Amino acid sequence: MSSVSAAMPARKGILGTPLSLRQSDDKLSAVTSSRDFEKPRPQGEEKNPVPFVQEDGFSDIVLVVEGKRLYTSRSLLCMSSPVLARMLASPEQKDQREFPLQGKSYDTIHELLYILHPAYQRKVTDQTAFQILPIAEEYQIWNLKQRCEEILLNSLNMEKSVKDDQLLRCLQISDTYKLFALWTKCLQLCAKPNVNLATLQRNPEYEHISRFLKSMLEAFKTGVSETHRSHNDGSHVVVPRRGSTTLIDETNVRKTFVTSHTQTKF
Repeated sequence: MSSVSAAMPARKGILGTPLSLRQSDDKLSAVTSSRDFEKPRPQGEEKNPVPFVQEDGFSDIVLVVEGKRLYTSRSLLCMSSPVLARMLASPEQKDQREFPLQGKSYDTIHELLYILHPAYQRKVTDQTAFQILPIAEEYQIWNLKQRCEEILLNSLNMEKSVKDDQLLRCLQISDTYKLFALWTKCLQLCAKPNVNLATLQRNPEYEHISRFLKSMLEAFKTGVSETHRSHNDGSHVVVPRRGSTTLIDETNVRKTFVTSHTQTKF
């Protein structure tokens, strides 16, 4: 029996694992390879951990935001933002592993890392653009700021009927962060006959736009005939007559845009 079994080639099971012959009962049994079973994971280790919330081989700095930690690399931060590069190179921070970001939102910084990291490159949406724009401005990430403006512009161009709150939010943020193309588009939409001033004024977002913009909208929609409207503080704004295309003309819009950022906003 032993000579015959030695001469016979080794038989394999369905999974390609070798079969052995038990001499006790002459029955074949599959010898299972250890690779067929998954090794148990250490307790507390997630199968798919959320990026940046756990340290990995590329992490060399810890961002502390709202008492929580985000792990990333200095190189990513320095290449993305000249402001962060200067902060990390300062004598107080250059040898520190933890980097506290006071007054920042944990969710916003986490989203920013997703967008900046080349392994994820998360797309900016018309909702996250409002969240990301202030931090892009503060940290001087100009390409990201431009991307946010383009996303908001596309959202206004694609929708047949833009909601009032979306229009006012875009107008307010374009005025705050000097986004001329978005600012112009918002004014063009506000100038349309189907946009009602009273409806805009009842919207909670209307209170967030500057007094300068309120004067422009009110003058344009109510048909004030004078060419200038003066404020108590001595500032003034050129206002068009009803039905005028002054706001639509690019040269006049640009002049008004520059004026709006050289006067105090309230």
